[in-house]
Amino acid sequence: MRILHVVTNADLGGAPRVVTELANRAARDGHVCAVASVPEGPLWEGLLPSVEKVRLLWLRREIAPMAEIRAWFELKRLFESWKPDIIHLHSSKVGVLGRLAAGRLASRVVYTIHGFDTILKSYRVFLPLERMLAGRTGALVPVSAYDARNLAAAGIGGRHELIRNGVSDRRGRRGGDQGAVAALEGAKARGAQVMLSVARLAKPKRFDLFVETARRFDESEALFFWIGNPADADATGLPANVRLLGELPEAGNYANYCDIFLLLSDYEGLPMSVLEALSCGKPVLASKVGGLPEAIGEDCGELVDNDAGSVEAALRRLMLPVRATKAGEAARRRYEASFSGEAMWGSYLGLYRSLMGLRKP
Repeated sequence: MRILHVVTNADLGGAPRVVTELANRAARDGHVCAVASVPEGPLWEGLLPSVEKVRLLWLRREIAPMAEIRAWFELKRLFESWKPDIIHLHSSKVGVLGRLAAGRLASRVVYTIHGFDTILKSYRVFLPLERMLAGRTGALVPVSAYDARNLAAAGIGGRHELIRNGVSDRRGRRGGDQGAVAALEGAKARGAQVMLSVARLAKPKRFDLFVETARRFDESEALFFWIGNPADADATGLPANVRLLGELPEAGNYANYCDIFLLLSDYEGLPMSVLEALSCGKPVLASKVGGLPEAIGEDCGELVDNDAGSVEAALRRLMLPVRATKAGEAARRRYEASFSGEAMWGSYLGLYRSLMGLRKP
């Protein structure tokens, strides 16, 4: 097959990570695969050489009417020249522009919504467009049952195919940044428990709650590390037990160095960072939002409300050695059963073949 992925951002976020997993696996399986996105970003470094890279000059994260028109023309030309069998769109802006540009290829369009709450809570302007374009989509893919229910409740029709995210196995992989590795290993050597979050420094990711929680622990008890902040992030006023490690490639590898993986957020789809922590056999403490309850059960971690008291109490429970050991073992089992990259790719490949009218091999 000729499979073309289009994603709005080329950063280290969840949608680009899914694109990397799917594109690389497609290429390894002998399919012709290309990825189109903005010109710059770490996404490009994670793609295999056999994956064609298409840098879109007019695609923007921000809404800018003239740029949107140019991006639509750019996508239309790309679809006509590249002649894909499958167009796979990721994120809301590309989901709109790509379906408008697909024309006669609409029945071969897969549109993955990486967290429908992003539209419901931050970009409701897209809701009427989502309803209108549902009929111009071969299949719309929610990444959690939570999102699938909300899509139906919002009146967005068409074919829905639930495919949960999956990740490559990160267990035992070393981080590539020597400074970050030294900081994490040094914390463990001093006897403190290591709490790790991997997320962008964006308001919904609740860095404020992360810091407020850290203040409730002595530096000898626990050190809190954050991966995903820009290099120029303001660290003024942070407590002594909080460390910012920056934007690191292959960030999931660093879960191997933590005792507990922590993700606090106002809304989520099914975050890749949590699934990578499960693959490393780490207990996970996460906000009780979005698709997270589908990944984190009582056996492998804790789900909490977004207040510092609840987070602190849950962390202290997970810090108990017997609980931590059992939760880590359960986390690994959950990853192997439900969230591997192979399982995700197999589900999408079956969907692609269905849209092309092909039988399963």
